[in-house]
Amino acid sequence: MSAAHDARAARDHAPGQGSAHPIPTRPALSVADLPTVTFGHRDVMWWGTNGFVVVETMTLAAVVASWFYLRRNFDAWPPPGTPLPNLEIPTLNLVLLLAGIVPYALLDKAAKRLDRAALVKWLWVCLLFGIVTTVLRGFELAALNTRWNSNAYGSVQWAIVVTHGTLLLTDLFETGTLAAIFARGKEQEKHYPDASDNSLYSYFMILVWIPCYFIVYWLPRLG
Repeated sequence: MSAAHDARAARDHAPGQGSAHPIPTRPALSVADLPTVTFGHRDVMWWGTNGFVVVETMTLAAVVASWFYLRRNFDAWPPPGTPLPNLEIPTLNLVLLLAGIVPYALLDKAAKRLDRAALVKWLWVCLLFGIVTTVLRGFELAALNTRWNSNAYGSVQWAIVVTHGTLLLTDLFETGTLAAIFARGKEQEKHYPDASDNSLYSYFMILVWIPCYFIVYWLPRLG
């Protein structure tokens, strides 16, 4: 009797056993109602894109600051004997970049409503814009009418154009990658927010070029 009584007592007092001392439990958290696709600040890639924008802004700001610093060291800018940059190709490219805001905005809207057909269409349109503007950027270097190693003026002019050119290449690569993924039918739900974030980056890439364009191609005309 004593042994049986002791066994029952041990069972009743053991954690999780018997009903004398039940262990309190908390209801499990259900995530069934959470969305499987998120946009904006709820998407971790959105934060990554904005972080990249901050880094690239600081890089361009440093190069532009160098332009103004070097300008102070010269009485004439550009230096005597250096022709002014041409305006035709750079202005055309600026107009095309600004026009590209429209398809990127439509791409963003298609992504947010998960409209695959519209998304694919606008991805290809944006990719075409990216190819044309990137090719024209190469002609813009020739339009500077100076070499990168000719003098300080030539170096900093090239630095601004090439630095922003890396943004064009980044956007072209991202857009082309997404277009290829959707064209092959390999997309996943996460690629829709990626397309939206790509539009966000494109807005930055386009708008940040406006002041750079005036610095590179118009300020030298003001002396």
